[in-house]
Formats: sequence, structure tokens, C-alpha cells
Amino acid sequence: MRVLLVGLGDFGRSVAKILLSRGVEITAIDIQENVMDGIDFIRRNALSEDLWAEIDLEKYSSAVIAVPSDIDALLLIMMLRNKKRDMLIIARCNDPSYREKMFMAGADYVVDISTITSQMIISTIFREDAEKKLIYENIHVRTYFIDETSPLAGTEAGNFDGVYILAIEKDGKTKDYGIIESNSRIAVIGKIEDLRKFEDRFINP
Repeated sequence: MRVLLVGLGDFGRSVAKILLSRGVEITAIDIQENVMDGIDFIRRNALSEDLWAEIDLEKYSSAVIAVPSDIDALLLIMMLRNKKRDMLIIARCNDPSYREKMFMAGADYVVDISTITSQMIISTIFREDAEKKLIYENIHVRTYFIDETSPLAGTEAGNFDGVYILAIEKDGKTKDYGIIESNSRIAVIGKIEDLRKFEDRFINP
């Protein structure tokens, strides 16, 4: 298995270390000289068309976009998706407002701060299993604040329109079952289209 890693800053290097520990071969691209043991490094501007004319994308099963600019990430997602339709593309997102744009551009999975926070809640309860499913089954997690006016306040946690409420947090205490109280936060898991329906019905009716 070989992964293309675009961007070798702090985030990219953390990803590289995890992949290397699992025996994954990595080719990294960065405009700065940032060599790392165990990977093939290309010092180039990843937005250069000349670069992509030289790289055989058929060698790579997936790509991780770890550049600091969300606009650059959008361009790279579109570029890679057009060049290889079946590539798994995972992108870093700094501004949550770009999350949906990255999905529309062709990303299979987008990592933003809210998603990472949700995964931390879930991993505390379900350990590693739930986290693995997120990336390999195109499942996403979002957190929502439930105030006094929410139609979910006072209801039992469980399945709602194809999504599942995994965790309820209030006053620093977390549980995975029971009544959803007002002024609490919930972590909800599901496919993106089901999450949108859930939001239309319960979060932004």
C-alpha cells in the first residue's frame, strides 16, 4: 500500500508517523525542504500542473491533503479527483465553513476540529472500533448543542432518521444512553446525507 501525502508540516508529519508505524509506503510533497526518515520526499509546489504530469497516480491507493491553506486544499482535491476517480482522498480542514466545499470538490473524508473533538468523545466510550469505521465506511460524526427549545430535549437517545446518538455530554459528564437533557451536547454518527436530514428535522427545523 502506498499513500500520497501532500503537505509535510506538523499535521502531515503526525500522519506520516502513524502510517509508517503500520508499514505503509509514503511519498510526501512539500514546497519546503522537510525530509523525514522512511518516506520518499519531493520538494515541489503541489499546485504545479507540471508536477502531476510527472507522478504516476496509479501507484497510490489514497492521498492525504495536509496543506495549511483550505483554498489550496480545495484545488488539490479537485485536481486529484479529476486525475484519478477511484482514489481515496482525505483532507485537512482548518475552517469548518470549508468542510462541505471539500466534500463537493471530491474529498471522501474531511478532518476538521469539530470532527476531531467528536472522535475524542467517541473513542473514550467505544475505544478504537468506532474510529476505524469513520474513515473506512464513509461515516461522519457531528456534535450539536441541545437547548431548552430543541425538539430532542427530553427524548430517549437512540436511532433517529438513519443516524445514531453515540454520546450525551452535560456538565462534564458523558453517557451513551438515557434521556437527552436540555443544555447538553450530543455526538451523532451517520452518513452525511442522513446527518443533513437529521439536522433539518431536529437541529434547524
